[in-house]
Amino acid sequence: MDPHLKDPYAPDVPGVPDVPDSQTEDDSYLPDLECAVCFSQFNNVFNTPKMLECKHTFCLECLARMNVKSMQPESIQCPLCRAYTHLPAMGLPKLATDPKVLSYLPDAMQRVYSIRFSRDRGKLQVKRVPSSMPPCAAEVRHSMDLGMPAEADDPDRRSERQSICTRLARMPLCRALFMASGVLIMVSLTIGIVIILSNKK
Repeated sequence: MDPHLKDPYAPDVPGVPDVPDSQTEDDSYLPDLECAVCFSQFNNVFNTPKMLECKHTFCLECLARMNVKSMQPESIQCPLCRAYTHLPAMGLPKLATDPKVLSYLPDAMQRVYSIRFSRDRGKLQVKRVPSSMPPCAAEVRHSMDLGMPAEADDPDRRSERQSICTRLARMPLCRALFMASGVLIMVSLTIGIVIILSNKK
């Protein structure tokens, strides 16, 4: 059947033109203005709309929380389609900001704040406020705690930290401090035993 011919069985709806399927998905749709994970409204600070390689958009805060709890810190898995996005060299905040969503935000939110993401400390932090920001920008929170990274509870990481302590103990200065504290403990115990024995007499 010729695609340009009208379907004889299609109902006639007055005032609605026949649109070919190829034109139904155009740029005129209204994007979702809230994050599909936390349902918070997008903004230009911690809830900045960040777009993954799969073209799904989520707020920076949710992506940061996912990254903190992930065992693969160099990538993000999309919560919708499960596709992986490799993170930029400059970090998570450098993911592409969704321009379509940003264009629907109020004029005061058209410029995105410069955000720093510290995965080791589990923190998002405002690095620099754009000079064009209105006076109300002073009310913006400047940091957000996201929790500690997943590796903090990992037994392998604990053993790694213990091995670091062992290596520190082997260093000359640290070894001297450990020995001095050991000698002090032995002297204290000896004095304590002598006092207890003298009181019994």
